[in-house]
Amino acid sequence: MATLPSNAFVAVPIRLDLYQELMRRHGQAANAVVEDQVEAFLERTEGDPVVSPAAEGVTWDGLFLPEKTRLRTRHRRVYKYADVVSDHIVYEGERYSTVNRAVNAMRNNTQNNAWRFTEVLRPSDAGWTPAERLRRR
Repeated sequence: MATLPSNAFVAVPIRLDLYQELMRRHGQAANAVVEDQVEAFLERTEGDPVVSPAAEGVTWDGLFLPEKTRLRTRHRRVYKYADVVSDHIVYEGERYSTVNRAVNAMRNNTQNNAWRFTEVLRPSDAGWTPAERLRRR
């Protein structure tokens, strides 16, 4: 990760009601309160196991598919499979930047709603799940 100047910052989304209450109580010092809490959390969890670096994977309309996720679709009674590798989808040796493009290729370049015709098997899943079901969560 690149080293940034100490005055660099990021925006972290929090619920609006929390932000409003924080501003009501602490006004302009709200950012200092947040920084103090994050620093305290990091100190408190220093010895905890480290989560792997930012996970590789693909985000599909808000659904994160981690690396090693498998995708399948059934076309003309035959299941076809693709894999999430790094930040793309691989099907029959070809790389695709989106799930939709990969599924269209898996279905002989027909235009389909990939949510309806795709099942997902993430590394942590016990079995295949229809993509539509994951989308609704």
